[in-house]
Amino acid sequence: MPAVKELIALALKDNPDAAVSRHRTEAGAARVDPAGALPDPQVSFGVQRGPERDVVVSGNGMAGGLHGVLPGMTEYMFSFGQEIPWPGKLAAKERVAETAVRRSEVEARATSLALEAEVLSNALELLVIQARRRLLSMQSDHWGTIEEIVKSRIDQGGSGAGDAIMAMQERSRLKLRLLELDSQAQDRRDALNRLAAREQGTPLDIGADILGVELPKPPGETELLDDLKGRNPEWLGAAVDVRTAEAAEHSAKMDRFPDFFAGAGISRMGSMPPAWKAEVGVSVPLWGGRKQGRMVDMAKAERRTAESLQAGLGLALAAKARERTRAWKLAFDTAEIYAAELIPNGEAALEILVARLQNGGASFLSIVEGLNALLMDQEKRLDAVAQVHRLAILQHGASIENPAKQSNGM
Repeated sequence: MPAVKELIALALKDNPDAAVSRHRTEAGAARVDPAGALPDPQVSFGVQRGPERDVVVSGNGMAGGLHGVLPGMTEYMFSFGQEIPWPGKLAAKERVAETAVRRSEVEARATSLALEAEVLSNALELLVIQARRRLLSMQSDHWGTIEEIVKSRIDQGGSGAGDAIMAMQERSRLKLRLLELDSQAQDRRDALNRLAAREQGTPLDIGADILGVELPKPPGETELLDDLKGRNPEWLGAAVDVRTAEAAEHSAKMDRFPDFFAGAGISRMGSMPPAWKAEVGVSVPLWGGRKQGRMVDMAKAERRTAESLQAGLGLALAAKARERTRAWKLAFDTAEIYAAELIPNGEAALEILVARLQNGGASFLSIVEGLNALLMDQEKRLDAVAQVHRLAILQHGASIENPAKQSNGM
């Protein structure tokens, strides 16, 4: 349906939720390069002023020694230093940041799927409301025909006024249901405009008959499960969480190794020749048992937690695939039986009853029962058709939720 495709495209482009997920992914991607970069180098510049000092040089044969004054001098110093992490440390931190980006991408995909499913769900419910409205309008037309027959028989002295009043009451009840359905339809249009980030009140016409759309055939349990494991955001997110935990554990283990420091400097004092220095250093992890070791233990526990959550989710997906397969087949078969057997038989029986009512061979009560039975079968078929499409939408969105129960306007 082109109208629904257009709404989905607008939702993915303009909906604020979609924009938020895109920006979060961009923010996560921007963290990767800094995570693998070297620490900033240290550059320093210093000035040291030495005061005048008396100097006494004593020597053999010199009475009292040699006295002199060392003038004050200014020393200029410049140094450069760089911390150098243990080989592999930065790569490990960068890997953690990369897996975080994968998690953001999964969440962005989850947002897109949720928006698509929400648009499809609201469009479906709007189509169901419209189809139910057509059924009720047809039922109202049937009651109009019955009312005319009853009035004709009253003129001929064959029916009571109570039957005509009852027929008018049934039509009034149908009008109330139609009013409620109109309100529900407007709620769905407002929801679709909100999802597409359009102004409320924007005209919306999907233009389709849900009862004329081909029903999605029920898939097999294995097919459903494979599809869920390939696209379900929770499952994909759990897999990313495991990889993130493994990367974090590896990074924590790398933190147990020391870091290095290298530096160089140059200085000059007065007219003296320049002096230089070079140095290297290494951190000493004296408290590794209380710091880095505990971080490794924590990372291991988080990895085991992620693996257990993934295993539990796998069991839930398998159970959901089995449950959804049964529900899909039940709704599909139900809709087929109503369409092929119950509704045609009900329509044929109603035609016979109406013909007999015109000839005085059927009671008004039998007409009431026939009309109500036909409407009930038509609505139950509509409910079954809607249930099939709801399950298909949930599967399209790779969701493991159950279909929400919708009001039928009664």
